[in-house]
Amino acid sequence: MSDIIDPLIPPYRFERVQDGLYRGGYPKPRNFRFLKRQRLKTILSLIPQTQDPHLTSFCHANNITLLTIKVESPNENVTVTNKIASQCLALLTNPTHAPLYLHCLDGSNVTGLIVMCLRKLQLWRVASYQNEYLRFELNGEIIPEESEFVDAYDGAGLLLSNPYSPWLWPGRLATDVNLMPFDNGVHPVLPHVRLAHRMSTEICVADPISSLNRSATDPALRDAVQDIVSESTAVAAVGESTGTELLAESLSDPVAGTEDTIQMLV
Repeated sequence: MSDIIDPLIPPYRFERVQDGLYRGGYPKPRNFRFLKRQRLKTILSLIPQTQDPHLTSFCHANNITLLTIKVESPNENVTVTNKIASQCLALLTNPTHAPLYLHCLDGSNVTGLIVMCLRKLQLWRVASYQNEYLRFELNGEIIPEESEFVDAYDGAGLLLSNPYSPWLWPGRLATDVNLMPFDNGVHPVLPHVRLAHRMSTEICVADPISSLNRSATDPALRDAVQDIVSESTAVAAVGESTGTELLAESLSDPVAGTEDTIQMLV
Protein backbone atom coordinates (compact mmCIF):
# COMPACT_ATOMS: atom_id res chain seq x y z
CA MET A 1 0.00 0.00 0.00
CA SER A 2 1.48 3.32 -1.05
CA ASP A 3 1.92 6.17 1.37
CA ILE A 4 -0.75 8.86 1.28
CA ILE A 5 0.71 12.23 0.29
CA ASP A 6 -0.89 15.35 1.72
CA PRO A 7 -2.57 17.29 -1.10
CA LEU A 8 -1.40 20.75 -2.18
CA ILE A 9 -4.35 23.05 -1.49
CA PRO A 10 -4.00 26.70 -2.53
CA PRO A 11 -5.71 29.43 -0.51
CA TYR A 12 -9.19 30.49 -1.53
CA ARG A 13 -9.13 32.56 -4.74
CA PHE A 14 -5.40 32.04 -5.13
CA GLU A 15 -3.99 33.51 -8.34
CA ARG A 16 -0.70 34.66 -9.80
CA VAL A 17 -0.63 38.42 -10.40
CA GLN A 18 2.91 38.76 -11.79
CA ASP A 19 6.18 36.88 -11.51
CA GLY A 20 6.82 36.54 -7.79
CA LEU A 21 3.49 38.14 -6.82
CA TYR A 22 0.37 36.22 -5.77
CA ARG A 23 -3.05 37.06 -4.36
CA GLY A 24 -5.83 35.21 -2.55
CA GLY A 25 -7.73 34.72 0.68
CA TYR A 26 -6.52 34.27 4.25
CA PRO A 27 -4.19 31.26 4.44
CA LYS A 28 -5.46 28.30 6.47
CA PRO A 29 -3.24 25.52 7.87
CA ARG A 30 -4.34 23.26 5.00
CA ASN A 31 -2.79 25.81 2.59
CA PHE A 32 0.63 25.96 4.24
CA ARG A 33 2.17 23.08 2.31
CA PHE A 34 1.15 24.72 -0.96
CA LEU A 35 2.46 28.13 0.10
CA LYS A 36 5.74 26.61 1.19
CA ARG A 37 6.21 25.43 -2.39
CA GLN A 38 6.03 29.06 -3.57
CA ARG A 39 9.17 29.89 -1.55
CA LEU A 40 7.57 33.08 -0.27
CA LYS A 41 9.67 35.83 1.20
CA THR A 42 6.79 38.08 2.31
CA ILE A 43 3.10 37.76 3.18
CA LEU A 44 1.10 41.01 3.21
CA SER A 45 -2.15 40.76 5.17
CA LEU A 46 -4.96 43.32 4.78
CA ILE A 47 -7.22 42.29 7.64
CA PRO A 48 -9.29 43.89 10.42
CA GLN A 49 -8.07 41.70 13.28
CA THR A 50 -4.86 40.27 14.70
CA GLN A 51 -3.08 37.43 12.98
CA ASP A 52 -3.96 33.77 13.45
CA PRO A 53 -1.22 32.13 15.58
CA HIS A 54 -0.99 29.28 13.05
CA LEU A 55 -0.04 31.68 10.26
CA THR A 56 2.44 33.49 12.48
CA SER A 57 4.11 30.19 13.41
CA PHE A 58 4.20 29.08 9.76
CA CYS A 59 5.92 32.30 8.71
CA HIS A 60 8.41 32.09 11.55
CA ALA A 61 9.28 28.48 10.72
CA ASN A 62 9.80 29.28 7.04
CA ASN A 63 11.63 32.60 7.40
CA ILE A 64 8.74 34.56 5.84
CA THR A 65 8.22 38.21 6.77
CA LEU A 66 4.58 38.69 7.79
CA LEU A 67 3.33 42.26 7.30
CA THR A 68 -0.11 43.37 8.49
CA ILE A 69 -2.06 46.46 7.48
CA LYS A 70 -5.32 46.89 9.34
CA VAL A 71 -8.23 47.20 6.90
CA GLU A 72 -11.84 46.84 8.01
CA SER A 73 -14.10 44.40 6.18
CA PRO A 74 -16.05 46.18 3.43
CA ASN A 75 -19.82 46.33 3.78
CA GLU A 76 -21.06 48.03 0.63
CA ASN A 77 -18.34 50.59 1.13
CA VAL A 78 -14.61 51.06 0.54
CA THR A 79 -12.40 50.64 3.60
CA VAL A 80 -9.09 51.01 1.75
CA THR A 81 -7.57 54.50 1.93
CA ASN A 82 -5.22 56.21 -0.51
CA LYS A 83 -2.43 55.89 2.04
CA ILE A 84 -3.01 52.15 2.39
CA ALA A 85 -3.05 51.73 -1.40
CA SER A 86 0.28 53.55 -1.73
CA GLN A 87 1.83 51.53 1.12
CA CYS A 88 0.75 48.30 -0.55
CA LEU A 89 1.98 49.26 -4.02
CA ALA A 90 5.37 50.24 -2.64
CA LEU A 91 5.70 46.76 -1.14
CA LEU A 92 4.30 44.85 -4.13
CA THR A 93 6.65 46.50 -6.62
CA ASN A 94 9.79 46.20 -4.48
CA PRO A 95 11.76 43.17 -5.71
CA THR A 96 13.41 42.68 -2.32
CA HIS A 97 10.06 41.49 -0.93
CA ALA A 98 9.38 38.94 -3.68
CA PRO A 99 8.02 36.34 -3.85
CA LEU A 100 5.10 38.00 -2.05
CA TYR A 101 1.58 36.79 -1.25
CA LEU A 102 -1.09 39.51 -0.89
CA HIS A 103 -4.34 38.62 0.81
CA CYS A 104 -7.37 39.91 2.69
CA LEU A 105 -10.01 37.75 4.38
CA ASP A 106 -11.63 36.32 1.25
CA GLY A 107 -9.30 37.45 -1.54
CA SER A 108 -11.97 39.57 -3.17
CA ASN A 109 -12.87 43.21 -2.49
CA VAL A 110 -9.93 44.56 -0.49
CA THR A 111 -7.29 42.61 -2.39
CA GLY A 112 -9.09 43.40 -5.64
CA LEU A 113 -8.96 47.14 -5.01
CA ILE A 114 -5.22 47.04 -4.39
CA VAL A 115 -4.65 44.99 -7.55
CA MET A 116 -6.76 47.44 -9.58
CA CYS A 117 -4.56 50.29 -8.30
CA LEU A 118 -1.51 48.23 -9.25
CA ARG A 119 -2.89 47.71 -12.76
CA LYS A 120 -3.53 51.43 -13.03
CA LEU A 121 0.13 51.97 -12.10
CA GLN A 122 1.01 49.48 -14.86
CA LEU A 123 -1.08 51.51 -17.35
CA TRP A 124 -3.72 48.84 -17.91
CA ARG A 125 -6.93 50.00 -19.53
CA VAL A 126 -9.87 50.53 -17.15
CA ALA A 127 -11.96 47.79 -18.77
CA SER A 128 -9.10 45.31 -18.42
CA TYR A 129 -8.46 45.75 -14.71
CA GLN A 130 -12.17 45.90 -13.94
CA ASN A 131 -12.71 42.61 -15.76
CA GLU A 132 -9.90 41.08 -13.74
CA TYR A 133 -11.53 42.36 -10.54
CA LEU A 134 -14.85 40.77 -11.47
CA ARG A 135 -13.24 37.34 -11.77
CA PHE A 136 -12.85 37.30 -7.99
CA GLU A 137 -16.07 39.11 -7.08
CA LEU A 138 -18.89 36.88 -5.81
CA ASN A 139 -21.68 39.23 -6.89
CA GLY A 140 -20.11 39.89 -10.28
CA GLU A 141 -20.24 43.66 -9.99
CA ILE A 142 -18.18 46.66 -9.00
CA ILE A 143 -20.03 49.07 -6.76
CA PRO A 144 -19.73 52.78 -7.67
CA GLU A 145 -17.63 53.51 -4.56
CA GLU A 146 -15.00 51.00 -5.68
CA SER A 147 -14.65 52.27 -9.23
CA GLU A 148 -14.64 55.87 -7.97
CA PHE A 149 -11.86 55.05 -5.51
CA VAL A 150 -9.60 53.62 -8.21
CA ASP A 151 -10.45 56.45 -10.61
CA ALA A 152 -9.50 59.04 -7.98
CA TYR A 153 -6.31 57.32 -6.85
CA ASP A 154 -3.39 59.46 -8.06
CA GLY A 155 -0.40 57.78 -6.43
CA ALA A 156 -0.01 60.33 -3.66
CA GLY A 157 2.51 59.07 -1.10
CA LEU A 158 3.77 56.26 -3.34
CA LEU A 159 7.57 56.10 -3.39
CA LEU A 160 8.73 53.28 -5.66
CA SER A 161 11.88 51.37 -4.83
CA ASN A 162 14.80 51.89 -7.18
CA PRO A 163 15.15 49.52 -8.89
CA TYR A 164 11.53 48.40 -9.02
CA SER A 165 10.23 45.02 -10.19
CA PRO A 166 11.03 44.51 -13.91
CA TRP A 167 7.45 43.47 -14.71
CA LEU A 168 6.10 46.89 -13.76
CA TRP A 169 6.74 48.58 -17.12
CA PRO A 170 8.33 45.99 -19.41
CA GLY A 171 9.97 47.37 -22.54
CA ARG A 172 10.17 50.92 -21.19
CA LEU A 173 13.66 52.27 -20.60
CA ALA A 174 14.44 55.47 -18.74
CA THR A 175 17.25 57.80 -19.78
CA ASP A 176 18.32 58.06 -16.14
CA VAL A 177 18.27 55.50 -13.31
CA ASN A 178 16.51 58.06 -11.12
CA LEU A 179 13.69 58.79 -13.58
CA MET A 180 10.61 56.76 -14.39
CA PRO A 181 10.44 55.74 -18.08
CA PHE A 182 7.95 58.44 -19.10
CA ASP A 183 8.11 61.94 -20.53
CA ASN A 184 9.86 64.16 -17.99
CA GLY A 185 9.92 61.17 -15.62
CA VAL A 186 6.25 61.72 -14.68
CA HIS A 187 3.71 58.88 -14.67
CA PRO A 188 0.96 59.74 -17.19
CA VAL A 189 -2.03 58.79 -14.98
CA LEU A 190 -0.57 58.82 -11.46
CA PRO A 191 1.26 62.14 -11.37
CA HIS A 192 2.20 61.97 -7.68
CA VAL A 193 4.17 58.71 -7.88
CA ARG A 194 7.84 59.21 -7.06
CA LEU A 195 10.94 57.08 -7.60
CA ALA A 196 13.51 56.62 -4.86
CA HIS A 197 16.98 57.99 -5.62
CA ARG A 198 19.88 55.60 -6.03
CA MET A 199 23.55 56.08 -6.70
CA SER A 200 24.96 55.44 -10.15
CA THR A 201 26.00 51.84 -10.78
CA GLU A 202 28.15 52.57 -13.82
CA ILE A 203 31.41 51.74 -12.00
CA CYS A 204 31.94 48.00 -11.82
CA VAL A 205 33.98 46.95 -8.80
CA ALA A 206 35.19 43.69 -10.31
CA ASP A 207 36.62 45.10 -13.54
CA PRO A 208 39.65 47.00 -12.19
CA ILE A 209 40.73 44.04 -10.08
CA SER A 210 40.42 41.52 -12.90
CA SER A 211 42.25 43.89 -15.24
CA LEU A 212 45.09 44.29 -12.78
CA ASN A 213 45.28 40.56 -12.20
CA ARG A 214 45.45 39.89 -15.94
CA SER A 215 48.21 42.44 -16.46
CA ALA A 216 51.71 42.69 -15.14
CA THR A 217 50.87 45.73 -13.00
CA ASP A 218 53.04 46.41 -9.98
CA PRO A 219 51.80 44.25 -7.04
CA ALA A 220 51.82 47.19 -4.66
CA LEU A 221 49.46 49.12 -6.93
CA ARG A 222 47.21 46.09 -7.29
CA ASP A 223 47.08 45.74 -3.48
CA ALA A 224 46.25 49.43 -3.11
CA VAL A 225 43.34 49.14 -5.51
CA GLN A 226 42.14 46.04 -3.69
CA ASP A 227 42.13 47.98 -0.40
CA ILE A 228 40.07 50.78 -1.96
CA VAL A 229 37.55 48.31 -3.37
CA SER A 230 37.32 46.50 -0.04
CA GLU A 231 36.62 49.76 1.77
CA SER A 232 33.96 50.72 -0.80
CA THR A 233 32.31 47.33 -0.46
CA ALA A 234 32.28 47.65 3.32
CA VAL A 235 30.67 51.10 3.13
CA ALA A 236 28.05 49.78 0.70
CA ALA A 237 27.33 46.87 3.02
CA VAL A 238 26.86 49.22 5.98
CA GLY A 239 24.52 51.39 3.93
CA GLU A 240 22.48 48.38 2.87
CA SER A 241 22.29 47.10 6.44
CA THR A 242 21.25 50.51 7.72
CA GLY A 243 18.56 50.75 5.08
CA THR A 244 17.18 47.35 6.10
CA GLU A 245 17.18 48.34 9.76
CA LEU A 246 15.38 51.57 8.97
CA LEU A 247 12.75 49.68 6.97
CA ALA A 248 12.25 47.23 9.80
CA GLU A 249 11.97 50.09 12.27
CA SER A 250 9.42 51.91 10.13
CA LEU A 251 7.31 48.79 9.62
CA SER A 252 7.37 47.86 13.31
CA ASP A 253 6.35 49.96 16.29
CA PRO A 254 2.80 50.59 15.00
CA VAL A 255 0.72 53.42 16.42
CA ALA A 256 -2.24 51.90 18.23
CA GLY A 257 -5.62 52.75 16.77
CA THR A 258 -4.52 53.77 13.29
CA GLU A 259 -6.10 51.90 10.41
CA ASP A 260 -3.22 52.12 8.01
CA THR A 261 -0.14 51.14 10.02
CA ILE A 262 2.07 48.32 8.81
CA GLN A 263 3.04 45.76 11.42
CA MET A 264 5.98 43.47 10.82
CA LEU A 265 5.34 40.37 12.90
CA VAL A 266 8.06 38.03 11.59
